[in-house]
Amino acid sequence: MPRPDGPHPDELLRRIRELDLRPARDATGHYYVEGLRQVFCALDANLPLELLVYCEALAPTIAQRRVRLARREGVRVLRVSPEQFRSVSIAARASGIGAVLGQHWSSIHDADPAGGLCWIGLGVTRSPGNLGTLLRTADAVGVAGVIFLDRLTDPFDHRVVRASMGGIFGLRLVRATHAELADWVSSHRGEVVGASPRGDVSYTDIPLRTPLVVLLGEEWRGLTEDELRLCGLTAAIPMAGRADSLNFGVSAAVVLFDLRRRARDAAATLRPGG
Repeated sequence: MPRPDGPHPDELLRRIRELDLRPARDATGHYYVEGLRQVFCALDANLPLELLVYCEALAPTIAQRRVRLARREGVRVLRVSPEQFRSVSIAARASGIGAVLGQHWSSIHDADPAGGLCWIGLGVTRSPGNLGTLLRTADAVGVAGVIFLDRLTDPFDHRVVRASMGGIFGLRLVRATHAELADWVSSHRGEVVGASPRGDVSYTDIPLRTPLVVLLGEEWRGLTEDELRLCGLTAAIPMAGRADSLNFGVSAAVVLFDLRRRARDAAATLRPGG
């Protein structure tokens, strides 16, 4: 994103509007977020920040203070009118503050096998709301990051980012092929466990390994044959009613919070007096 003292503000705003489209995000490596929570979380996470967009007439006092602090720290700020800000707004109600961020992708080779509770592996995920909910849950339980196996899934869609409620900013995001993930897991002597209604074991029996990758498939069709070949084990959530599956985000939350509980219990037994 060019400097605010270069192109005319209207040209910058046009380029920001284009970031609502996947091709522009892919071409530039940027994405746009709006609102106090989103922008403040991004600033706190020290993510690559290209530009703050700020409208004094719309922004509350707390945002004005944060913008002044960011400017003193060298962040580039584009000050705009209410009409200009609304022309790029992606929120139901224009908040007066937005940010253009660089997409924070990491390499699978730099992924820390012991960096968190586990890693999540994802196939195609078609619902932005479901993906955002998953990212929010993953951040809440202390997941190290998310490994995306299919390029159709875009975590930087503004609907995903908003649904994540800032959770995306605290996670490492990795793109990898099936072969790269298999090599990484093998080199660290870890395990991939696939979530499947026809799993080998209950989700409560997922082994606590490092690294552990919990692999989730497409919402409707589940794990593909290629994804199943990555799995050393599959795990299911037992169902008592007529429904044969749960919502994608709910299923992930059930599995991840149980892993967190068992990991904490295991750590407690290893402490003196535990």
